[in-house]
Amino acid sequence: MLTSPPARRLFFVVLCALVPMIGLTGLSVSAQANDDPDGVGLTVSVVGPTATPTATTPLTSTTKPVPPATTQSTPVGAAVADALGTDPVVLAGILAVSGLTATSHPNVGPDGGEIDLKFTVKNLTTTPIDSTLRFWVDNALGLEIRSVDDASLTGLPGGETRTVTATLPGMGQWSAYNTHVTLTPPASVDGTELTPMTRDALLLVPPYFVLLISALGAGLAVAARYALRTKRLFTVGAGELVS
Repeated sequence: MLTSPPARRLFFVVLCALVPMIGLTGLSVSAQANDDPDGVGLTVSVVGPTATPTATTPLTSTTKPVPPATTQSTPVGAAVADALGTDPVVLAGILAVSGLTATSHPNVGPDGGEIDLKFTVKNLTTTPIDSTLRFWVDNALGLEIRSVDDASLTGLPGGETRTVTATLPGMGQWSAYNTHVTLTPPASVDGTELTPMTRDALLLVPPYFVLLISALGAGLAVAARYALRTKRLFTVGAGELVS
């Protein structure tokens, strides 16, 4: 079927253009399997026993509407230690807070997919505590991309552990993200003064859209160079046969 030189050259050009696109699209499909619907999602999970049901409130996003937070109880024991992680910080013996965990769900599109930010707080006292959280993400230039403001930890009972997860979509193709969460506790609890604290995490994500465009351009360049070289060779061969 591809017996003539022009047909072979055309097939090679198409193949060089499609191979990188197909490969990166496959990565995109696997990454998008965990995508959430549009909007910033936030989930509050309870680790350990709860004395009474705890109410959660809708959150306010700087970009899109946010669905109400949900609460879910999980077993005690190792689950609490795992949620707090290996680097918890204790605030004046009142609250224990985990580090910030950032997870990406990238895609090949220009919007870049989603980033999940997870943060855990444990009340070390017997007094219910109200706190607020602010999640936000900066790009490598220090410019804020997305944020979730005033997430609530309302009435956190004594001894209870809650994990808050914020899902931020449309993160773009920045490659490096600086993620942050600020916990603002009450000014004082049982006579002990508390101050806000911030935890940070660096997240590196391959820029799939940029890689796709680069691979496509490289494939077309190789195909064009091959087509020019083979055309020259076939021209020389034809001239030798005429002579």
